[in-house]
Amino acid sequence: MQTLIILCLVACSVLISGQQHLPVVPSSSIQYTSDPGLCNVNRDYIRDYRSATYDFCLFSLRPVAVRSNFNFVYSPISIWTIVAAIAEGADPLTQQKLFQLLHLPPHDPCLRYAFYQLATSRAIPSNEVNIRNNRILLINEGTTLNPTWHDIVVKNSLLDVVTAPIKYNSVATANEIKRIMSARLPTLDLSGNSVLLDTIDYNGLWTTAFADAVIERAPFYSPQGEVLGSVDMMRVRRRARMGYIKAVNAKVLELSVGSDERYRMIFGVVIGNADIKPVVAAVTSETVFQVIDSLRESAVPIDVAIPRMVISSEIDVRVILKDLGITEIFTDPAATRYISDPPAFPSSFLQRTTFVLNSTGLYTPPQEPDIYNAPTGLDLALGRDFIADRPFLFGLFDVETYTCIMAAAYTSPTYI
Repeated sequence: MQTLIILCLVACSVLISGQQHLPVVPSSSIQYTSDPGLCNVNRDYIRDYRSATYDFCLFSLRPVAVRSNFNFVYSPISIWTIVAAIAEGADPLTQQKLFQLLHLPPHDPCLRYAFYQLATSRAIPSNEVNIRNNRILLINEGTTLNPTWHDIVVKNSLLDVVTAPIKYNSVATANEIKRIMSARLPTLDLSGNSVLLDTIDYNGLWTTAFADAVIERAPFYSPQGEVLGSVDMMRVRRRARMGYIKAVNAKVLELSVGSDERYRMIFGVVIGNADIKPVVAAVTSETVFQVIDSLRESAVPIDVAIPRMVISSEIDVRVILKDLGITEIFTDPAATRYISDPPAFPSSFLQRTTFVLNSTGLYTPPQEPDIYNAPTGLDLALGRDFIADRPFLFGLFDVETYTCIMAAAYTSPTYI
């Protein structure tokens, strides 16, 4: 009972602060790598970083979408970061496979650390944008961590390590994990020496608010045009950044978040047939670059309508990684022998994500005269509005690197 109380207190403090780490006892199994503090990468690596994370986002997006029936939210960059932490302590063959999946350079630790610093500094909570991301390796009590691996993980803020009585009090440990993560976790498996836990929550203020007075119950349609149910539609008339993606015949909309516009929300709907499944199958990292490059500010106000929603998902990341051909870290204890002694050998990898979209913003839309026939300055295929009243994709990006912090699909209306 005492150890369980310690687990609760330590884990809760980690979830609140994200800054506490375990003391490390030296281990005989050490894989030496460069000290991140000694690195100095003298080239522009932002595009390489974006390509690496976009590729992983799209690789993981497809199995996540299929297994969630195309109604989900998750954080690909958070999963990418945790897998990178495991890769840094994996045996050579597993490490090579993981680095390949993550598009990380196996022989350039300094460039990897530069990528890590970018990835872990994207989601920064503020008074206006509340993003809380916690990445935890919960490992069995009595396990000795490899100090070299732990040093890399700590200096690059990849994840926190917390101990728990997994082997001798698994039931109580499981209940405490569910409480800490605020999740049901039906697939939680404690048969190994550790579990990987990931939570991310978003609730932010738009830079320009939607008008509360015009939120209305509106129909939500299937790709075939049938009414699936209804949603609370947030509406605003304003100038907005939009783009047309010819390869998937889709229109995209970008809305800024926060007073400094540090974050951007990008929405995408298919023109005509609104089925997003072919888009998920066809999109590539180059498509993401095209989306960002295509965005242009409209010359006149356009009509924007987005459903108000709270969407939450629990993703069994272990299953997603197995879909991507990654099995060793869950089936072979030796694959994680450079993390700890005995090996970390995780039996579960779970992510719980919650995304809140409401009408609240910092500023009201500027009053402009309605000039309905004036050119929008946008591609003619975009029309004069963006109405998300059928299945659509959306994601949260930071403006500095356009890292995809959270990705989602909305296909199930609030009211059925």
